[in-house]
Amino acid sequence: MQLLAFVLYFCAFYLAVEHHALTHWTRLRIIHVLLPAQKHQLLAPPRLYSSRQLRRKKRPFPPALATADFLDTIERSIHTGHSLRAAVNDALHILPAHMQVHFQTLALHCRIGAPLEEVLTSTSVNDTPADVVFGIQAIVAASAGGVGTRYALERASWVLRERHSVNEERRLQSAQALFSARVLSWLPLAFGTMMVATNPNVRDVLFTTPVGFLCCGVGAALNFTGRWWMKKLSQQKIDANTYAFIDFIDLLVVLLKSGNSTHRSFLAMSQWAQPAVRNAVADVLTTSETSTRFVDALPLLISYFGNGATGVVNALAASERDGLPLAPLLERLSHEAHCERRRIAQEDAAKLPVRMAFPLVLCVLPSFVTLSIVPILIGALSSLTLS
Repeated sequence: MQLLAFVLYFCAFYLAVEHHALTHWTRLRIIHVLLPAQKHQLLAPPRLYSSRQLRRKKRPFPPALATADFLDTIERSIHTGHSLRAAVNDALHILPAHMQVHFQTLALHCRIGAPLEEVLTSTSVNDTPADVVFGIQAIVAASAGGVGTRYALERASWVLRERHSVNEERRLQSAQALFSARVLSWLPLAFGTMMVATNPNVRDVLFTTPVGFLCCGVGAALNFTGRWWMKKLSQQKIDANTYAFIDFIDLLVVLLKSGNSTHRSFLAMSQWAQPAVRNAVADVLTTSETSTRFVDALPLLISYFGNGATGVVNALAASERDGLPLAPLLERLSHEAHCERRRIAQEDAAKLPVRMAFPLVLCVLPSFVTLSIVPILIGALSSLTLS
């Protein structure tokens, strides 16, 4: 019983560092099954790296920036006279090793002359980061040919850099709240361990009584729940409807700049855009083919993306009726949408400390009381004797 209580108490440390514990446990299992001649290679002391190499190893190059550089290299190669398919294969080597895997299928289609649309309809795209998928979509859109190929790639590169900038600003603005929450989640474990090491009454209560056994289990469960809750809050997607509308505008501008018409751009998005955009565009096309004209079906986008899509709908309708140039107007609307996305990210970062208060108050604080305060009180009361 005492041993079980002791193990349950210190399992809170394992739950707090579950990622590192799992990594090292997997490493030990791999070493166990390897040949003896290979064991010393993994158990050998780590190599000394420079500070720049350590930073690169700790945080890999962001997919958005890597894809943007890849598109810029393709655009420069096309400007010098190469074809799109040749430019894709020539620019593949500039990608980091962990990024080249996502573009191998695209490079293979470019070599054998297969249709590039097949890359976006394959099942491997589901496991690809969203920024990489957008880069592949831009290359597929630019494969239509014409003078718009360079402009489509240039626009897609700008969109990826803007996305990365917004995400980094949100991460930096919420870093202080996340750091404070993680430090507070470590306090119950640190203080409880100190009391166990220095106070014999606390040790007796935790490891010899049923109440101590219950405190260990409840405290470890509350601490793990609080850390998991805070992690989910920090990674929570915000305003998915607005983000889907911005993705719709970005992809539409890329398709229009590549030389496609509005109807053909909608047809391409209905085949390989993300699910939220694909459903909205498919509904517009289905309605325009069965009951009404394409222009009259455009207001259906408002029901999917909200009132923010009114400007885009009016611009598309004016372009279809009057033949006005659409790409410049959509560029301005896209810029405004990205500004709105930046504002939403800033508001979400400002609200994060308030949301973090709920797991701290409901889980971390009770864990501190259960692991530290309650054993101290019980130990102090048990040591009292009547004179």
